[in-house]
Amino acid sequence: MKKFLWILTLMLPMMAAAQDFKLTMKFSHYTPQKVRLTHFFEDKQYLDIDSAQQKGNTVWFEGEGELYPGIYSIILNDSGTSFEILVDHDNQFMTFKCDVNDIQQTMKVSDSELNSRFFDYQRTMTDFNRQRAKLDTLRRKALDTTGGRKADSAKAEEYKAQEDRISEYIQDFTQKTIQANKGNFLADMLDCMDAYEQPLEKMYSHINFAQKGLIRSPFLIKSVYKHISRSIEYNTYQAIAESDKLIAMAKADDDMYRYISSFLLNFYRTFFKTGINEVFVHLADQYFLNDPELNDESRKMIQQQRDIFASSMVGSMAHPIRMRNTIEGDSIDVLSSHDGTIFLLFWSNGCGHCDAAEKALMEVYDGLVKNNIRVISVNNDKHSFETLHANAVKKAFPWTDVCDTSEGNTMYREYYYVVSTPLMYIIDTNKRIVQKCIGEDQIEEIARRMSE
Repeated sequence: MKKFLWILTLMLPMMAAAQDFKLTMKFSHYTPQKVRLTHFFEDKQYLDIDSAQQKGNTVWFEGEGELYPGIYSIILNDSGTSFEILVDHDNQFMTFKCDVNDIQQTMKVSDSELNSRFFDYQRTMTDFNRQRAKLDTLRRKALDTTGGRKADSAKAEEYKAQEDRISEYIQDFTQKTIQANKGNFLADMLDCMDAYEQPLEKMYSHINFAQKGLIRSPFLIKSVYKHISRSIEYNTYQAIAESDKLIAMAKADDDMYRYISSFLLNFYRTFFKTGINEVFVHLADQYFLNDPELNDESRKMIQQQRDIFASSMVGSMAHPIRMRNTIEGDSIDVLSSHDGTIFLLFWSNGCGHCDAAEKALMEVYDGLVKNNIRVISVNNDKHSFETLHANAVKKAFPWTDVCDTSEGNTMYREYYYVVSTPLMYIIDTNKRIVQKCIGEDQIEEIARRMSE
């Protein structure tokens, strides 16, 4: 997965080539030390420059090409002190002057109105949060009954009311800051910061998808996670529709589009749930395989995974698999073992739903045979052949039961997307998948109907 994600993220530019950049810091009470520049990406930080240039108490980062828009951290390694700055196209040459003993309160910014306002916002928020923390401590103390103390509920309620008022002030101040900075990165960042706490239908109105700087922040990813967590609760068609909806909004910016679509593709490649394979196939077909900007290595990897996932979809040719007969011990080609319709059942030991599905199949088995339908079951457990053989003997299936003893070389779990059991495929005489049955109720209903 790591290699796959790394290849796709190469589609995102690290720097633009239009102009150079220079970030200058002038510190007081500063002892020379290594100073690093990092940027946020999702919930992590990544190194841009390992060591700044220095002369006395002046420190600077400079280089060719623009810094990519986003939130950056300047880290004074020896002291562990750090502070964040905002970078966009219009803020590539900036000077920050402060006392290292109290960076936030003493910070003065030159040549960046954006960051001046950012530090003003942080100072106000720090003051609000200190007041709220002090009130919370007083409220807890008022409710403390240790040492024989008597709780003062009235006082605690008063402190709680004051906390709530400060929370309202914070929300009001943030909204006023957003409105005063409409059209710049600060407003877009603050609006996106708590977007994930909004109801899903309102969340997207708090995200400016045209603001590529949000990609290099820890806030956008929270909303993407919320979008995905809701999508995987839907059926396959709704999950596809929700993915298309998010990608359509992301098309407001080329980099945002490539980030969002790549993230979704990576997620649906590695999150296994019934129907998720079809979401991956849709994303690959709709947004990647025909993209002329996708490099050949990524296209090849996506195509291979797409074809594996697509092989288990209704309408696809069933993938041939050779497995060992758990009763007879011989190796058989599962699909070539019968010229008629095949019921291919995947089951596991200790699975109550599998037991119910197997019982239902046994009850109608004679009718299936009369209709030239062959049942073949696949033991999905990872045990020795001797253990799987013992399990098959105990089950006493009237049909052929097989297992994979090649240490997974058949890749049947991938080609048939076996992420849960019981799972059954109906394969017609042309070896094409015509139906996929999930769970004992669906398997029982279809088996009874086809045995009549």
